[in-house]
Amino acid sequence: MSEHYDFIVIGSGPAGKRAAVQSAKLDKRVLVVERGKKVGGVSIHTGTIPSKTLRETALNLSGLRERAFYGSGYRAQKNVTAEDLKLRLMKTLGYEVEVLENQFARNRIETLVGRASFTGPNEIAVQTDEDTTFVSADRFMIAVGTKPFRPDDVPLDGAAIIDSDEVLDLKHLPRSMIVVGAGVISVEYATIFQALDVQVTLVEPRDEFLTFSTKTSSNISRPG
Repeated sequence: MSEHYDFIVIGSGPAGKRAAVQSAKLDKRVLVVERGKKVGGVSIHTGTIPSKTLRETALNLSGLRERAFYGSGYRAQKNVTAEDLKLRLMKTLGYEVEVLENQFARNRIETLVGRASFTGPNEIAVQTDEDTTFVSADRFMIAVGTKPFRPDDVPLDGAAIIDSDEVLDLKHLPRSMIVVGAGVISVEYATIFQALDVQVTLVEPRDEFLTFSTKTSSNISRPG
């Protein structure tokens, strides 16, 4: 017989986290299912927190804020590498994951790592690398987050042509970069790399940048 919960949340990003915590505060037995290795979802691992951390790191190491006083040639660190960015990013993300795990523990929220699929109106199977666990609940919330649009006709290879999630895994800073799409994420990463003295070209097929269109932006970057 499968373990039963009052509420199961699939996905541990901002929406899933809040729903789980609020339900637990109402004395409900709550389970959060996350397919990633760590809880946090897009916000912690590929979205808001990583991009803001990279932005602050780039501004700090490049000395961009101080150039108005010291001159355009000023650098806080002469040679900024992808490893420098990654080191600070991992420290921040590790802290954020720890905070979320502690919040779940304080509210007696259980977690299960694996990929969830419904086997019935009130039951899911959670597939891990080792086995499958079946759990049931009175109510479910699906909060699986988003991912970049990857057109079939674009040969994304994780190296020369990458999407906005793969930016975080760059092995070295490119000399030049073309960013396709001028939505919020694209413009943010374009300005981050420009601050690191990468030659950035922003390409947008629409008439304006940052139009907040409801259409999905490709957010594809091509390091040179």
